[in-house]
Amino acid sequence: MALATTVSACGSSGSSSGSTSASASSFNAGVTSIVNQSSKTGGTLRYALTSDWDSPDPGNTYYAFSWDFSRLYGRSLLAYERVPGSTGLNLQGDLAKSWSVSPDGLTWTFNLQQGVKYQDGQEVTAADVKYAVERSNWGQDTLSNGPSYFKSLVVDKTNYQGPYKDTNPNDGVSGIEVDGSYTIKFHLTQPFADFGYLATLPDTMPVPRAKDTGATYYKAIQSTGQYEIESYTPGKNMTLVPNPEFDATTDPNHQHTVTASKITVSLDMTQDQIDQDLLHGSLDGDLDGTGVGTTAQAEILSNPTLKKQADDSYTGALTYMTINTKVAPFDQVSCRQAVEYAVNKVTVQNALGGSVGGGDIASTVLPPSVAGYQASNQYSTPGDTGSVDKAKQLLATCKTAEPSAFNSDGSLNVNLSARSDRPKEINSAVAIQAALAKVGINVTIDKFTSDKYFGSFAGNPTYTEDNKIGLSMMKWGADWQDGYGFMDQVVTSAGIHAGGGSTNLGLYDDPAVDALFTKALATTDATARTAIWTQIDQKVMSDAAIVPLVYNKALVFHPTQVTNWYEETAFGMPDFSILGTTNN
Repeated sequence: MALATTVSACGSSGSSSGSTSASASSFNAGVTSIVNQSSKTGGTLRYALTSDWDSPDPGNTYYAFSWDFSRLYGRSLLAYERVPGSTGLNLQGDLAKSWSVSPDGLTWTFNLQQGVKYQDGQEVTAADVKYAVERSNWGQDTLSNGPSYFKSLVVDKTNYQGPYKDTNPNDGVSGIEVDGSYTIKFHLTQPFADFGYLATLPDTMPVPRAKDTGATYYKAIQSTGQYEIESYTPGKNMTLVPNPEFDATTDPNHQHTVTASKITVSLDMTQDQIDQDLLHGSLDGDLDGTGVGTTAQAEILSNPTLKKQADDSYTGALTYMTINTKVAPFDQVSCRQAVEYAVNKVTVQNALGGSVGGGDIASTVLPPSVAGYQASNQYSTPGDTGSVDKAKQLLATCKTAEPSAFNSDGSLNVNLSARSDRPKEINSAVAIQAALAKVGINVTIDKFTSDKYFGSFAGNPTYTEDNKIGLSMMKWGADWQDGYGFMDQVVTSAGIHAGGGSTNLGLYDDPAVDALFTKALATTDATARTAIWTQIDQKVMSDAAIVPLVYNKALVFHPTQVTNWYEETAFGMPDFSILGTTNN
């Protein structure tokens, strides 16, 4: 499926069509249509977050809301068509006006729109895109938060050390070729049909080398989008204003439209604060996009008027718990399988909001909306409530193999990491704590803020091993909607970063799984590739590296003053880049 959509999109420059609009809101209207569609401009859009960015730097960020939001101030090579209810896989040009792939699948060429400028008036060139990709993928000694897909796929004969270790501007990755000012070519080590999706990632948003300050670039990001960052105070707020150098004629697909006179984001608010401000109309959106808390959910579902302003849709994400394969005794598969059987998924589902706002109970790595999903349940228990007997049997086997990890009474102590600013995640961690206590696993919940979760704590292998964090709460949405886009960064060695920023929180590193990904990369037949995604999913589950909990839904509320509202499949949340307001 990914191959078909990528190849058919090559060279496309037409605007998206086929979206429908709804003049008045109704429950779930935003899933398949644009609610309150309007061309009105002006006013202030007011967002809030319970935490902060890992970084607003497009080359150093991995949260879905950040990728969604970054389109307000940055232009990636390609973008997704805006069609509510779509598969979230159809591509069109953004910074690139056209693109093509060579017959052997090894060279991807992008031709840039001319006349695109940074906020300081300097014109964007292909060299800026090359530098942006190099700094984010080869400079992860400094920028550790973002993905590194390009580094694993692009030819690099020079073994480039990245711009922060190698400061010579004439050095760079041999497989990224700049042809004049407006053409960039990527030479791959092997065919990769999904490469078009890499061109949508924020690390392709151009960065001028002369303005880059490494880890502190977030303080002075050079905008190429319709807005620029006027101010950003970590932990407090961010303000965006229209970028005077943005030229709409360079954006024929209308990916970037100025709707508001100002955009503000309040940071580190509680979920209840955000929810109440939304319900009372003093806030326009929860930038996290993952839905209201349990208190507001009950209020919305019991009030027909409020319910009309809400959507409860699949986000394409999975809430799960990783089991750290490097922390004893979870290096033993029997111990990991014991946890699989011990968890009561019904109590976790209820903690996450129930079937509405929470989601469906999960048993696979891939959610149903992602190519490669196949229904399976290797650890089935009656009513999904867990099996104390099976868990205890497997723990006994584990204790025989690694007795020193257990207490004198036969119990096991384990630390479970979770994000303190996500109440539903904490509630689900508490539910897991209670379930594991029934089989003799004593869980201590370690709480960390979202902005530091991956960089410093749960995503830092040294920290997790030193502090014996055997379990970690996790929620993951696809980087794009197929098996590679969902799984690569969470079940392969590519997702493990020694200095922090790991997204493979369980440090699961199986050569057989990595080999299957390599095989899939070289498989051009879409059906055969999809079968490999299924095979990887089943292998990860047989190794008990992940405990799937819920295929996520989010009950998201939008106040009546918000215009152009819909749920974007590609990001699994509202499209923040086109929202407007009727408030002056």
